[in-house]
Amino acid sequence: MTHEMTTTLEPTEVLAVAREFFTGRRPVCPASVENESGTHITFNTFRSRITVAALPDPEDGSRTRVRASTLREDAVASRFLSAVRAAAPAPAELAVGEGGAA
Repeated sequence: MTHEMTTTLEPTEVLAVAREFFTGRRPVCPASVENESGTHITFNTFRSRITVAALPDPEDGSRTRVRASTLREDAVASRFLSAVRAAAPAPAELAVGEGGAA
């Protein structure tokens, strides 16, 4: 199954999140790197293989399209995308008194 999202992170930042998620000091799902390029990393887990790809979004050049593909690790792929969401900076909030009634 393939899970997909877009983020404000750069493709290199998404791949850094993936590397930390799967191979960091305290990985959420321990894995080893099978192969990688400038736009993807394929990880081998105990049960399956997960490929994470990060490319500029063709519809919105200011965003990155992220794909996590796997045959068996759907829950892990979803958790990884949640980690990407958490790593992205939050949108700037309006200061009190700006843009309407306080």
